Amino acid sequence: MRGIPFSIHQIAEYALGLGLIAQAVQGSQAIAPVLLGAAILASAAVTDGPVAGWKAVSRPVHRVVDITLAGVAMVLAFLPWTNADLASRAVLVVTAALLGLLILRSDYAPKVVREPRNRGDVAEDLGRSAGRMVGRSVKAYRDRRTGPPG
Repeated sequence: MRGIPFSIHQIAEYALGLGLIAQAVQGSQAIAPVLLGAAILASAAVTDGPVAGWKAVSRPVHRVVDITLAGVAMVLAFLPWTNADLASRAVLVVTAALLGLLILRSDYAPKVVREPRNRGDVAEDLGRSAGRMVGRSVKAYRDRRTGPPG
């Protein structure tokens, strides 16, 4: 089974990080969720992907960072000395669950780089396409002249 494309993964991480920050600033003890949201945003922004700002981190390393961030979210949700209120703890648990879902469903494989084609291949493909088009047209003409079968 093929996972969701990495571009969708990155967009979901941007939304998750921004949402975590936006929710956290509403609470009284916001430092831990804000830092976690910033870490999620930074992780998405520096990973080699289609919607990255800087392509400094490979996708396999990003997967390890994702797992670490999900673990940190769970730890922050359940540690008593984080001074987070109940709503912030619930948001951290949901964040960890969503990161876990992204980790399980995403396709972290690097994009396959195809070799550049030379001009001969393009001309040959164009000729084949034209031949197929003419063949289909002739077949459709013959089928129309003879009428429906049966």
